[in-house]
Amino acid sequence: MQIGGVPPECVRYPTPMTPESIANAAATVVASLGTFIGIASRRKRWRNDIRENLSLAEELEKNALLRDQTPAVAWINTKIALDVARLSGQSFKTPKKPIPWGSVVFSSLVAAGFGYWAYWLNSREFVWYSIFPGVVAFLMLLSAYGSFLNREILPDSGSELPEGAVPVHSEDASERIARTLTLAAMGADERYDDDGQLGTAFRFVAHVMAGEFDEAADLADANWLLCRIQAWLWNNRTRFGGDLDNLAGLADAMLQNRRDHELWGDFTDSEITGFRDAWGYLDPEELGGASRRRRVARDYDLVVLAPVGDSGGYYVNSATIVPGALTFLMRRHEGRWVLASHLTTAPPTPGFPPAWWVVDDPSVEELQD
Repeated sequence: MQIGGVPPECVRYPTPMTPESIANAAATVVASLGTFIGIASRRKRWRNDIRENLSLAEELEKNALLRDQTPAVAWINTKIALDVARLSGQSFKTPKKPIPWGSVVFSSLVAAGFGYWAYWLNSREFVWYSIFPGVVAFLMLLSAYGSFLNREILPDSGSELPEGAVPVHSEDASERIARTLTLAAMGADERYDDDGQLGTAFRFVAHVMAGEFDEAADLADANWLLCRIQAWLWNNRTRFGGDLDNLAGLADAMLQNRRDHELWGDFTDSEITGFRDAWGYLDPEELGGASRRRRVARDYDLVVLAPVGDSGGYYVNSATIVPGALTFLMRRHEGRWVLASHLTTAPPTPGFPPAWWVVDDPSVEELQD
């Protein structure tokens, strides 16, 4: 008998539902629904925690004891930052090297071959020399397994840190966020502002390395700039003559007129060349400032800038020699901080030559007693 011209053996009938198939389908639906509900409820819980912690952070800011004497505010802000990062889908996993699948496949094939050889040798009865292919198979399995281990890519500081320094960055992204926020809360203050001691020093270095001497000079004390002009005129006295009164007049005119003076361009070109020769190793984007304040006198502070690479900064718990560090003397002048000296802990003294208070200054060494 045929139905509509189709042979009976080609007709498909619905598969009868059995209790087992019904249970499997129900389990699949329930598992998918549970997963969705779990994710949704977790995200909702994160949002509620963030709102509550923001309110708590505001309350902690009002408590002077907890705000100033403990890192409680930094801790709660760290938790908020981590929860927001998780909510936005940021991954905290440490980057890993790719799995060397070629080595894994080769080790697995060798292990399978020697393992089968050991099995074949012992197929009738145990023979002692089957241990050798068995050991080779075991070692190959260990090699394949080891390809999945220790693949984390450690952060590269980009520069050698001083001995005893602990970098702010770590292998764990969440710990890196926590350390950064804690460092910002406990160490940052108005000295890091653009017109603060450290902020001004950072901007001075950046302008110098960018070849912008006029902008750098605007961040310096007039006394420092006068001494730089006097040093340039003294070092070029074969061109301008050795008459001190004439040199003093030129220096005052250059200081007053600056860009409008005919010698200003030659002076700034010489200054930029000299600073770049001395600071050629520096990248302004990889500089960090020492967090401890170093007061020298009323309205005078000493600041230290040092290369930190991409480590994000580091801690030192004892006196440490920092390679490549720059020391600047900053002066508070008319409500802002300006550079007073880029060499020593004392401002320079004008003259021909000016006194920079450094040992073995060539201009001073050649002077007659």
